[in-house]
Amino acid sequence: MKNILILLFILGSSIYQSKAQLKESYKAQIAYKIVETSPRCKQLTKGLYERIVKNGGTSYGVMLESSPNPKTDPSQGYAKTYNFNLHESYADRMPILARFVFDPKKQQLYEEDVLNDQLIAIAFDKKLLKRFNKIR
Repeated sequence: MKNILILLFILGSSIYQSKAQLKESYKAQIAYKIVETSPRCKQLTKGLYERIVKNGGTSYGVMLESSPNPKTDPSQGYAKTYNFNLHESYADRMPILARFVFDPKKQQLYEEDVLNDQLIAIAFDKKLLKRFNKIR
């Protein structure tokens, strides 16, 4: 019974997450792509799923925490930048591995260095900027 409840919770969360992602603005969708396709994010996620499952987790994900359009993007609040976290998912917790910030004015992706309270510019696919800046 416990396994069935866990499965239903996971399925329900997946359905909610996919519905929320459908409501994101075009710019937020491209900002997600900028983060997820960056070499740094790829480096952090290489083999991550297997390690998480081995430790009893279910998955990992990139979540939009805040954005310039919190009403149209499923984010928790307003910011002048698109702020993301890369996290692991377990039944009782979601530890954050890294934080990323995309600044639409500076057209730059950063990784947040939490220990030193600074943003470090990181590489990303600059071709995505053309799509981000497209008026829709």
